[in-house]
Amino acid sequence: MNKLEAIRLCIIDDIRSVVDGLTAMNWEEQGIRVAGTASNGEEGLQLIGELRPDLVITDIRMPRMDGLSMLRAILEENHGCKVILISGYADFEYAQKAVQLGAFDFVVKPFSEEEIMAAALRAKAEIVEERIKLLSVREMENKLRESMPALRQEYFALLVSHRTSWEEAAKRWEFLNIELEPRGFVVMLMEIDPFREPTAEPTAEPSVREMELIRFSLLNIIQETLADYARSVVFRTGHDQYMAVLNDPGSTRPIDIAERCCRNIERYTKFTVSIGGGGRVEEISELPDSYRQAQRALSHHLFTEGNAAIMVDDIRQSGSQEPLALEHKDELLLALRSGNVGRTEAILAAISEALQPLVSRQNPDYLLSLYDELAASAIRSFYEMVPYSDIQPLIRRFRAAQGTAGLPLASLQRQLLELCTEGAALVRRNSLSEGQKVIYRAIDYIKGRLSEDITVGECAAHVHLSASYFASLFKQVTGMTVTQHVTSERIQRAKLLLVEGAQVQEVASAVGYEERRYFSEMFKKITGQTPSEFRAGYHADRPEA
Repeated sequence: MNKLEAIRLCIIDDIRSVVDGLTAMNWEEQGIRVAGTASNGEEGLQLIGELRPDLVITDIRMPRMDGLSMLRAILEENHGCKVILISGYADFEYAQKAVQLGAFDFVVKPFSEEEIMAAALRAKAEIVEERIKLLSVREMENKLRESMPALRQEYFALLVSHRTSWEEAAKRWEFLNIELEPRGFVVMLMEIDPFREPTAEPTAEPSVREMELIRFSLLNIIQETLADYARSVVFRTGHDQYMAVLNDPGSTRPIDIAERCCRNIERYTKFTVSIGGGGRVEEISELPDSYRQAQRALSHHLFTEGNAAIMVDDIRQSGSQEPLALEHKDELLLALRSGNVGRTEAILAAISEALQPLVSRQNPDYLLSLYDELAASAIRSFYEMVPYSDIQPLIRRFRAAQGTAGLPLASLQRQLLELCTEGAALVRRNSLSEGQKVIYRAIDYIKGRLSEDITVGECAAHVHLSASYFASLFKQVTGMTVTQHVTSERIQRAKLLLVEGAQVQEVASAVGYEERRYFSEMFKKITGQTPSEFRAGYHADRPEA
């Protein structure tokens, strides 16, 4: 109903001249149109039922059905029209009762056109106001209907974040017209894999509109695929991530459904997705459990190249994180500082090889932190060795690639390799003198023989220099004497062995001290603690034998 539409009027009176006179009034100029007339109450009531007018002008005294009886019938049948009664002086109290009953107004005979028109215009003003209110309500209902998907999305985001009982959820569940059964759920998280298209020339980035269309089409594919197996609610939780809450499909395993989603998206688009699935939960209040499991499963795509599904049951469960030691970290930093690209590549390959058998037992975030630690240490070394303007473009490029979400472990390893090898090459070109290269070779030699009695002469002979020149050059490059450096390296190695739980006597022998007492004195002199005290700080529950 439009508020600009003419008000429809029906005139009902048993006196023909009255009907003709009222019909001839200039209604059109006032936005009122005469829709029909009748000569008695019965005909009038039938006319009202057929035409559904907005306004009725009727006489109280009529044959077959008087105006008051007709008014009662109009109100009972809820026609929603305004009724203006025409009455004589003898009917005045009668007309007042009619107004109390629900008539809009009454006009007393004899009346003028102005009186009738004034009453009709007052009725019209109320009709227009009611139309506006009705339009507002309908508009709000339409907006509410259009916003239902967003409201459902917001509600499920709440359900997977906060424990909510069915008693709390029931009314909202019905209001949002959620078609899921309120028992037996599985949560899945889906993330668009980083897109890499092998082309000879770089292509233009898709526009914002194109990317939104792509994301919308992926959402449709996911919804249609899941609909073949179970009732579900699917929505976006971020630019490139979706969440699906579905009823447990029973006869079909969730992993099979997730893999079908992967295949359909790969088949119908040039994109792929990684999917993580939580375990089945029975109650609505348990949805956060399945959601956290799905997050954990999705994070394990660090170990894949994407386009795959991982369920939480596929992940090794562990109460604590198995520690990984980066034994090669110091060697890597030494290779970087010496600008030795070949050595850098070899050490990174050794780190990757050492980690590979342990990958399946690691938390992805923990493993990422190890690679972040290596990268941060390498970057600090580069800032110390290479002019800022030379090294900054390389570091900026590495950080931009590192910020890409969802990269697999292999990509992270490639990025670290590029950072370290290109950085080592810059170090070689920018800062290393021949003398420094000689000393770093000697340091490598020393690190490999910490358990032996190393002399300055042996180190000098290894790099083909005289002992006196070697000692002087060593002090210039490192800021320490050879003996100080050897002691520092031995104490550092000793700390690591003690933290790992080795006995003090074993540690002393491993770092070149035959006498435990002398080793303990040297250790305390440098660290402020005896080896036993230092070890107890990490292994209070494991006293020395």
